[in-house]
Amino acid sequence: MTRNIKLLYGFSFFDPFMIIIPLWVPYLATQGIHMRQFMELQSVFAIVILCGEVPTGLLSDLWGRKKTLLLGSTLKAVSFTLLPLWSSFEGFLFYHLTMGIALSMISGGDVALLYDSHLAAGGERSRGAAVLGNAKLAEQTGTAVSALLGGAIVILGYRQLLWANAILSWIPMLIVLGVTEPSVAVDRGKKRSGGLKEVLSTILVRDAVTRLVLLNVVVSGTAGLVMVWTNQKYWQESGVPLAWFGALYASYTLVAGFAGKSVAPASSRYGRRPLLAAAGVLPIIGYFAMASFLGWGGVLFGFLLQAGRGLGSVLFLNALNERISSAFRATVLSMAQLGTRASFALLGPLVGYGIDAWGLPSVLSALGILFSITFVLLLLPLILRKTALSPADGFRE
Repeated sequence: MTRNIKLLYGFSFFDPFMIIIPLWVPYLATQGIHMRQFMELQSVFAIVILCGEVPTGLLSDLWGRKKTLLLGSTLKAVSFTLLPLWSSFEGFLFYHLTMGIALSMISGGDVALLYDSHLAAGGERSRGAAVLGNAKLAEQTGTAVSALLGGAIVILGYRQLLWANAILSWIPMLIVLGVTEPSVAVDRGKKRSGGLKEVLSTILVRDAVTRLVLLNVVVSGTAGLVMVWTNQKYWQESGVPLAWFGALYASYTLVAGFAGKSVAPASSRYGRRPLLAAAGVLPIIGYFAMASFLGWGGVLFGFLLQAGRGLGSVLFLNALNERISSAFRATVLSMAQLGTRASFALLGPLVGYGIDAWGLPSVLSALGILFSITFVLLLLPLILRKTALSPADGFRE
């Protein structure tokens, strides 16, 4: 299981190692795909993942997390290998369909497999945030390194970038082959369907804290998805040279990674409440500042969004992991991703249309207002809880 953890850290590093992504918006623009069409493709992509999240989460819990992860990683590599062949909207639509199925298989199962491996290796639940923080840092470091590599290779041309991306996409599949499936603690005295029903009833009806945590995972993930693509358009309109896209993408992801890594030591020293506040407030400041200072000033304020995203992802995922049983962990994590993709499927096209119609500053201001409302309704109730929460609840006052 200790070897499992190291391999899964490696998977976290190479899974987002997609050197085309930091240049995805400008590349598709060269193929005649405008921002409205781009967000439509992303919306279809989100809907595919939306439809597949819970079924693949259940598949992961029932069939095995390694098998599901391996199948998803293989399909992802095949999708990237075929990508250089597409040059039309229909071709890119096919790519987004297959990639959506692949990522729905990976989503949730990787985190569940890591967390279960940590417990199977004798790790304490209280150390879960540190393990997830390490994985988040590995993920963001992999994203950063791939962005720098993509920025260097694109000098040779997009065709070379696409084929290099295709070759690198097979590494996660090879890593998963070396992973061992940990035993999952299942209460054999209950029917599995009854256990799942009880878990869902607890999350959606009886346990307000878990419900709030789940909703905050959704909000944090949606904000991150929107800005991944909006940032590239923002850099274009700010006059950032294309060669700098990789470096900026790398810098943003590293800030998010180190913010996530800091959750465990910072929460031990200061408690969870200040970190929760920072996870909610920093992105809001970032949205309004980017809207007000279009250019390099706004690019710098974009780091606030990444810091808040890094803090929130580890805080909320760790809380969710601690509050659900191992037998249904991948399913519930997939539910969180389902909510994220559903929200993005609605919000993404609106952002794309808004950018084309009214410009980036207006859209960023609107996003700042929207996430200010969600902060008041969903995150503030967690921050202001008067009753101290136990470590098992995922938060510590």
